[in-house]
Amino acid sequence: MRLCVVLFAAMSGIVAGCSGTMQGVVRGEGTPVQFQYEQGVDRDFYRTSIDGESFSGQAVNAGATSGVGTVFANGATGTVLVTSSSGNFVAVLMGDRGSTMRCQMNYADSSGFTSMGGVGICQHSDGRVIDVTW
Repeated sequence: MRLCVVLFAAMSGIVAGCSGTMQGVVRGEGTPVQFQYEQGVDRDFYRTSIDGESFSGQAVNAGATSGVGTVFANGATGTVLVTSSSGNFVAVLMGDRGSTMRCQMNYADSSGFTSMGGVGICQHSDGRVIDVTW
């Protein structure tokens, strides 16, 4: 299920914030793991529960770059902020019982719009690997 709520964020220029679910499976066990996400302005927030332990954390764009460029139009020049994204996100989730998970997510939309889907992999601090899709 995906839920998008239209927001107006004058300071950030972002117009949509979304939330939804990601489906995961523990590799070799087949145990399902459901993740919840909320798309933020400059990062996403993930939550899940495994074996009764609640995990939460944030994902940041690992391939983002930014810089300043010059544009020429109608005989005038201007300066613009130029950004690019690879759609590759890295997340660290902290468990409420001391465990951690590190996730590498590849968003289908290279700009990082989470609700467009993607695939990923998370590794639990006990060594288990969770394959994720949404």
